[in-house]
Amino acid sequence: MTNPDLLLCAIHIALWASFCVSWLCLRNRAKSTKPSAGPVVTSQYTARYSRSVFAFHLLGFAAMYVGIINAVLAGRGASWFPGQRAIGTFAITGGAALLVWAIGSFPSWRFRAKLDRGHELAMGGAFEILRHPMYTGVNLIGLGSAIWTPTAVTWIGFFLIVVGSELRARTEESVLSCAFGSRYTEYCERTKRFVPGVY
Repeated sequence: MTNPDLLLCAIHIALWASFCVSWLCLRNRAKSTKPSAGPVVTSQYTARYSRSVFAFHLLGFAAMYVGIINAVLAGRGASWFPGQRAIGTFAITGGAALLVWAIGSFPSWRFRAKLDRGHELAMGGAFEILRHPMYTGVNLIGLGSAIWTPTAVTWIGFFLIVVGSELRARTEESVLSCAFGSRYTEYCERTKRFVPGVY
């Protein structure tokens, strides 16, 4: 019988392939699109330690994928309860949808906390409900993967991803606060960081 947990690997490959294609397409579109009426940066800003924080986040992903691959190859995937794969798939799908919506809402997103002149403050689309919808999406993908392949390494990877998301969010917020001042403060007061109405 074929290992059903190989589907998780296929889902992740499809997820990141679609992420890259979406990001590249939207990034090219952003270059040819006129800026909206939202707040725009007039100087360049780069967050301190942005490379280190990004590297820490990648470490979480590396740990998660080591855990997934080991669990799948050893046949130690879903085994806690019936419907475990379905719940994991639901979380991964929800995270992927949020990620794509966020990219579509903010095509000039960058991997590092860096703002160039002309950078707009994203407050529409997914950013109307969350300050960091991309990181919420990534956290959901990690959670779904850990539920599907519940090994210690996968859960450690998920934990590191969540911590990395928190660090990156705070790093970006410090830069956005410097760049946009009171406009960003007002936005933060009405929009939660990761979970609508909660946090």
